[in-house]
Amino acid sequence: MFFVLFSFHSIADYHKDLLQHRCSCEQAVVWYLDQIASNQHLNAFVEVYHTEALERARQLDAERSSGRPLPSLHGVVIALKDVIAYKNHRLTASSGILKGFKSIYNATAVQRLLDQGAIIIGSTNCDEFAMGSTNEHSVYGK
Repeated sequence: MFFVLFSFHSIADYHKDLLQHRCSCEQAVVWYLDQIASNQHLNAFVEVYHTEALERARQLDAERSSGRPLPSLHGVVIALKDVIAYKNHRLTASSGILKGFKSIYNATAVQRLLDQGAIIIGSTNCDEFAMGSTNEHSVYGK
């Protein structure tokens, strides 16, 4: 089953289609992974969590069959700026000084996203330590 995510005008529309089995969280993640791959030239992502995002999507798809009400961000695909801590994931703030560092905790915002059923697909590039607006000063390049 193929669907276009941009046809959704709201999370409520997305949830309606999920509940009516017109789409799945896994299909949404695959669609976004394809978009990320086809736009690699933009250098937007520092890291993409392919396997983890697909596993989370499958888990949410299975949980949805329980009949419980959906959390407010169930299946919503999110990318985090490389300055927001996500436990056991690289956190470099796009700076060479932090290369190899992995976060030891989740930022409050990340924990709240996860608690509400969001799927974190990866981390995105930014100016070093998020000090700028043009994304020209990143260890990963523009």
